Amino acid sequence: MNNEQLFAHQVRLALDESADHLPFRITQRLEQSRQAALARAMPIEAELAVNRAAPMSVALHGDDRPSVYFRLLSTVAPVLLVVAGLYGIDAWNDAEEAAETADIDAELLLADDDVPVSAYADKGFGAFLKNSGQ
Repeated sequence: MNNEQLFAHQVRLALDESADHLPFRITQRLEQSRQAALARAMPIEAELAVNRAAPMSVALHGDDRPSVYFRLLSTVAPVLLVVAGLYGIDAWNDAEEAAETADIDAELLLADDDVPVSAYADKGFGAFLKNSGQ
């Protein structure tokens, strides 16, 4: 035994010895208090036992669990949102690149000396651009 256990043993012996010398009236009141405390503790223990059994009954009956479809949807929906977002970003990026390329082509055509200035006002300028690209 270590010192703490020895001390606890000595205190218990001293309390037991002094309890033997208490008057009968005090021991009766202590016994009544003990019984009242135990009576109050019984419903708490019964409630704890019911609460411990509750998760088992819920698991057996499945009352509070979400459905399989809800769990599947809550798992798949975020993934689909991320994929759709990435697809949208890629499409937007492609459109931006196409617009930049068109701007560069238009600047090159304007800078080209082969194209007369009057051709830009002509209604057939689109056909001219198509033929000059070939």
